[in-house]
Amino acid sequence: MKFFRLLSLLALAAALIGPATAQDAAPGKKKIAITKIAATDALRARMAKQGVALSLDSVLQALDSQVYDRVLNTKRFEVLERSDADALAKEAGAAGNAFAFNQADYILTIRVDSFNDRMEERRLAALGKTVRSRTVELSAVAKITEVATQRAIASTNFQVKRHDAENRSENTTARVGEESDDLMISATREMAQKIASRAADAIYPARVVAKRDKTVTINRNDESGIKVGQVWEVFALGDEIVDPDTGDKTREEVFVGKVKVSRVTPQNSQAQVLEDTGIEKGAYVRLKDDVESEDEN
Repeated sequence: MKFFRLLSLLALAAALIGPATAQDAAPGKKKIAITKIAATDALRARMAKQGVALSLDSVLQALDSQVYDRVLNTKRFEVLERSDADALAKEAGAAGNAFAFNQADYILTIRVDSFNDRMEERRLAALGKTVRSRTVELSAVAKITEVATQRAIASTNFQVKRHDAENRSENTTARVGEESDDLMISATREMAQKIASRAADAIYPARVVAKRDKTVTINRNDESGIKVGQVWEVFALGDEIVDPDTGDKTREEVFVGKVKVSRVTPQNSQAQVLEDTGIEKGAYVRLKDDVESEDEN
């Protein structure tokens, strides 16, 4: 009797421990470290020669905070801030500890390689006047490195171009101060959103997490860059493919349909099915046709 009683107790304990063990084994958010954003030496030299090094520093500082905010709000990562990496390294050294990025799963490195802030003029012969508009152009390369292997898993060049929404005649007083920064802030915000979306897609590709009739739910929220009206293609993963030259292993992607985003929420997004030849839960989705944001000019 004692033997059977012991077996019953062991079975009960296994039943209680089982769910907790399964939960502990569930995958969690990956840790990503964002290094301090910097400009290339060539760009810094050009900006210094033009006497606008201060403007470049303003862009770098704004982009630094914007990227952190955008990556954090994708809700895909645990973000280890490294904007003050130099100070952290000095503090760790004083305490006798080694400061390293090995606490993170991935490192996001961003280098700004081009920046222009200029006034463009157009002569309107029919009206007999000249109008001016401000243009801000920004270019950066973002690289994602897997810490465990030191392998770059993604490297992308991003370009942003913003025009002043207001054309100004030569008699118009130029805007200064906070108002003149609006266009630059808008450009850095767009750049940060593109970088954050790329980081999320490279590490956690967008997926269909639910399907009900002609509506699918995508695991992208209102901070991820997804927008109502976008058309996304849907792919099912097929067989494993081995590149005969490099030996790299990938998975075959089979096109199974298209969806159009109809609703975006703080948790996820819903889309209506346009084509369906086998859309199922777990399928990957990739942006096909974008839509213009309200603040894009």
